[in-house]
Amino acid sequence: MQQDHSPKRSMLIIGGVVVSAAIFMAAAFGMSGDPAAILVDGQQVAAVKDEKTAASIIDNYLTEQSTALQAEVFFAEDVTVSAAAPGSDKLSRRQALEALDEASTLMLDGAVILADGQTIASLNSEDTAKKALEYLKLSYLPEDSTLQVIDAKFAEDVTVQPTAVCVDDLLDLNEAKLAMKGQDGSPAPITVITVLEKTKTEDVPYETVYKTDRSLRYGQTQVKQAGVNGSREVTIQLVQTNGVETARQEISSNPLVAAVDEIILEGAMVQTASRSTTYMSDSGMIWPTTTTRISSYYGERGGGHSGLDIDGEFGDPVWAAKAGTVVAAGYNGSYGNDILIDHGGNVKTRYSHLQTICVEAGDSVDIGEQIGTEGSTGNSTGSHLHFEVIVSGDRVNPLPYIK
Repeated sequence: MQQDHSPKRSMLIIGGVVVSAAIFMAAAFGMSGDPAAILVDGQQVAAVKDEKTAASIIDNYLTEQSTALQAEVFFAEDVTVSAAAPGSDKLSRRQALEALDEASTLMLDGAVILADGQTIASLNSEDTAKKALEYLKLSYLPEDSTLQVIDAKFAEDVTVQPTAVCVDDLLDLNEAKLAMKGQDGSPAPITVITVLEKTKTEDVPYETVYKTDRSLRYGQTQVKQAGVNGSREVTIQLVQTNGVETARQEISSNPLVAAVDEIILEGAMVQTASRSTTYMSDSGMIWPTTTTRISSYYGERGGGHSGLDIDGEFGDPVWAAKAGTVVAAGYNGSYGNDILIDHGGNVKTRYSHLQTICVEAGDSVDIGEQIGTEGSTGNSTGSHLHFEVIVSGDRVNPLPYIK
């Protein structure tokens, strides 16, 4: 913050110099050749040979400073000429000028920049102050010719107030910008909020669509149609706070070229361990044995049948409906010889009443890999495969998964 000076202007002017009426009162200190004093707010700061010399020193000082600053300056204090105190040592013009400069404060009619009522910078004119504020806004703009400036404003209540300012507090445009940005790690006293817009063309990625092809073996893929990216024209709006992006949103979009989907065919034909051929369903499973006759559906027997009974002969091969990891393989009460496979994604399959088991817990199995043979172990009447699909711990109808 800068010091507020209240300038005092003397009532009479001699040779363009603001001085006290006391210099006209020659009787107060004798003839014009008597020693004279330069007073600042009534205090003698220099004694010179006569009043003419004193007035000349003041006049020359103000003139030189006004010329250097290209603006009329005046004293903040009451600067007068009077009779020198008895016994005062007379100073040379240079010494008197230095004493005056040390004891007085120069002012000019300039302007201050205020933020929420606090003085941030003093400048030599109202126009210069306004220019400094525009300079501040420009300093935060990114060096990107594709960005359009929609708005630039201050978060604070920023005003320019014409007033008398101290010459020592004056800042040039660059100094004023630094003061408004904050210095030596201090927060910026003025916050610039900039709204920008940018219109650009960008790719629209194509999507990949997978389709089942029963003529291809399981595991085989074939690109039926290559994907092609589309394009669109998009306009985004950015908000920056003191040059740092704080918000971004898409405000409009115009399609230019539509994307073309990539179509990939996935094989559904599975060669099982028994050399028979079967096809993968949309769920990614295959029929788990050679025979297809269903002897008992899911939900039968008063709604309590938890799986699908597929009729078959003793020794008919049983294979994994989908690749996975064997969770359990062995005798399991009413299930008899039983295998449980985890396929990931909270999906498991169960194969029960087997005559033989070909895998162990922990084994990884491929789709169509033989894991056992049909039998009639456990609570069973006649050779068949009891097949279950378990999703998130619940047994569901297997038929939609394998057909």
